[in-house]
Amino acid sequence: MKHSRYNYITPEKDGFFLLFNTAKETLVELDAEMLNYYESNTLDSETQAAMTELGFLVDDSFDELESLEATWRKNFEESSTLDLTVMVTDACNFRCPYCYQSHCTHSMGEKQTVSLYKYLSCAIDSGIKTINIHWFGGEPLLNTAPIFYIEHFLKENHIKGSSNVTTNGYLLTDNLLHRFMEETRIRAFQITLDGTESMHNQTRRHVSGLPTYGRICENIVSATQQGFFVIIRLNMTKENQNLDPFLSEIHALGISRSKYSIHITNAHEFTNSEKRSDFYFNTAEEYSIAYDKAQDSFLKAHYKFPRNVARKAGCGFESYNTFLVGTDLKLYFCSSCECIETFEQGYIDDEGQIHLNNQYWNRINTSVFNDPECRNCIVLPLCMGGCTYCRLNQKKFCIPEKYFLDKYIKKLYTEATTKSGRGDFK
Repeated sequence: MKHSRYNYITPEKDGFFLLFNTAKETLVELDAEMLNYYESNTLDSETQAAMTELGFLVDDSFDELESLEATWRKNFEESSTLDLTVMVTDACNFRCPYCYQSHCTHSMGEKQTVSLYKYLSCAIDSGIKTINIHWFGGEPLLNTAPIFYIEHFLKENHIKGSSNVTTNGYLLTDNLLHRFMEETRIRAFQITLDGTESMHNQTRRHVSGLPTYGRICENIVSATQQGFFVIIRLNMTKENQNLDPFLSEIHALGISRSKYSIHITNAHEFTNSEKRSDFYFNTAEEYSIAYDKAQDSFLKAHYKFPRNVARKAGCGFESYNTFLVGTDLKLYFCSSCECIETFEQGYIDDEGQIHLNNQYWNRINTSVFNDPECRNCIVLPLCMGGCTYCRLNQKKFCIPEKYFLDKYIKKLYTEATTKSGRGDFK
């Protein structure tokens, strides 16, 4: 047996050490004597078996990097599931400074909706068993007709999978919630709140200039009361990075924590974003400092703190059958890319047939495991290469945990022992 290449040791306190494996996400606490036995490969047979089960020890012949790449490739080659992010419009009733979209008035019409329906029918006939749809915009609630048309087809035919909507939440009325519950498979929404009320209203700006925070919060509460799950997204900037007051305001909404989660992400500067000084994080290292503090805020507020764990691939769009579908049925790489020729992957024609271009095949055949820095990185099993959009733009943005791994491991320990009152090995 040999030590896993993805083991990391950090001192804890009172002579104890934390041993973490990034591939298995396992964590044990060892005293100095047990650590010595581990490092010298003199563990007793029972403990050795336990450490092997947890991934800290692996067979001498086992190639962990090769196994990771096989997991990544298997995810790419998944053929029975179709995952689509569908833009029903690129119009929006908000004007957020970091948005990458140009907010033209292109919307998916009846012709495109019928062609999308034909494509889904063909996909099912060709062997697709599961269809997941993420409705997207612009603001998708400005054009709900395609949503209800396609969802009716999926629900009536009992197609496996799930549907959800990314929306700013401003138009999420009780009537619309009722229709979604009765007529669609939609059971979840991703809705952005950019910090406290004052912070949010500075960035999540309605075209009329009216504040948006209060109405969105009311709609989030209503959605959870009607049986929907809400992912509250915060696009973190230098201005809203103090999350303590934000988490207090979320708690004050009185929503059961089983009905929502909070997702933190970095507000990147795109081509169409407003150019603002001292607003965006300039480097991954700079963002990691803020993210580290954000995790601390979650712990203090007794939330499970956010973390970046990909498990299969660095991006949910890394699969043969995963696309962003534009309003004109052109296919693009992901929901974070501009809908321009650079990121086109092909298109769906009027008869529902899919046509893929060379850019699609180049993407499919480009592996993060060809990157020497990634191959030798201890957090590769967590990020699996990270954001592919950033990589395509020659702006590789490593996950924050890479830059404060010791702190991250201690947070995991704190979270685990707060729940159980004990460590694993002493």
